[in-house]
Amino acid sequence: MTEATAGSLRDTLRERTVEAHGRVDALFGSHDFATERGYGAFLSAQAAAWETLRPLLDAGSLARADALRADLGRLGLLAPMPLAVDLPARATLGHQYVLEGSRLGSAVLIRELLAKAPRMAERAGAYLRESAKIEGWKQLSTALQTDRDGYGRIERIIDDALFVFGLFEEAWRVTNSAQTKG
Repeated sequence: MTEATAGSLRDTLRERTVEAHGRVDALFGSHDFATERGYGAFLSAQAAAWETLRPLLDAGSLARADALRADLGRLGLLAPMPLAVDLPARATLGHQYVLEGSRLGSAVLIRELLAKAPRMAERAGAYLRESAKIEGWKQLSTALQTDRDGYGRIERIIDDALFVFGLFEEAWRVTNSAQTKG
């Protein structure tokens, strides 16, 4: 694929990861935020992925991971161990695309938590509040729309994005997050 035959790098990433994104949304959307058990399962599954990715995180993402740890503590839950996967030496555009893009979903999820369990949102909503800050996504999105160098490594960027989506799927399975809405 070349720049001349494709839309923006962001559009290409969206198109090529839509199935993986849908699977992750369905899994994490199945948690019942109206109960502490359901919300705790959601946080635990998120934490398994974030703890695994911690060595790659920038300051904004570390703030999210730290808020997640704090929320788990407020619910009396321990942060899960990182998953046993090989990580690259540093984050790539593909990794950032998934992590920063998840901020859009977090903005929706914090509203759901506030509507269903306002006291829990007050007590343990730091992760979703921190994650709903979308300035990083806006900056990355703009960069991906104008990036003309990324097409030379588009397959690697897509593979990295799919890796992160897959990591969240695995985190959901490993933490036995089948505690879903009834």
